Parts: sequence; structure tokens; C-alpha cells
Amino acid sequence: MAGPPARVSRRLPGLPLLALVVALPAVAGVVETYECRRDLAMADQLVHGVRLRENSVQKGDFVGLCRLLRRNLDDMVKAREPMDRCMTSHDRGENVAQMDASIGDIRYILVRNCQGL
Repeated sequence: MAGPPARVSRRLPGLPLLALVVALPAVAGVVETYECRRDLAMADQLVHGVRLRENSVQKGDFVGLCRLLRRNLDDMVKAREPMDRCMTSHDRGENVAQMDASIGDIRYILVRNCQGL
């Protein structure tokens, strides 16, 4: 049985990284507008989708993992904007910082390990 392509690390850390994504707290400080409530609900659905897909790739399926990471990156970028715009105080800072760190980590993994996959 063939191993992974040479450029893909056997220790690809993509899935454990996704555990860092946080749910939007129910009591988070939010801007009280219809648009923010709607957009934060959408962001929560996107982040929930990322969590549901967390273990959906078989061990050793590097092409599938790269595809999953690309989809998760897209959803996380979409979720980040309303969190930044509509959350307030410590909730905003903590959640946006975690999203930024996770987005950066996924981008790093994709550039380093998923070129051509």
C-alpha cells in the first residue's frame, strides 16, 4: 500500500486544530441589531458545521483532509467577520483571536502540506 505523498507530513495536525474553534457563547456581549443577531446565528451554524466535520476524514486520507481543511477555512473566514463586527467586550476579543489563530494555522497547513492535493 502506498504511503502519503512526500510533501505531506504523516503528522498533519489539521483535525486536532479544529477543536480550538469555539462556539459562540449564549451570553456573549453582542450588538443588539437584527443584522447582528442574524449574522451571529449564521456564524454559529458555520462553526458548528466545522465541529461536526472534525472526525469525518479517514486516517491517511490526505487528499480528503486537505479538502476538509479548505472547506473549514472558508466557513471560518465567513464566520469570523460577523463575530468581529457584532460581538463586544471580552467575548469579541477572545473569540476573534481564537478564530484568527485557527485560520492562520489552517492556512499554514494548507500551504505547507496541501499544494497540489
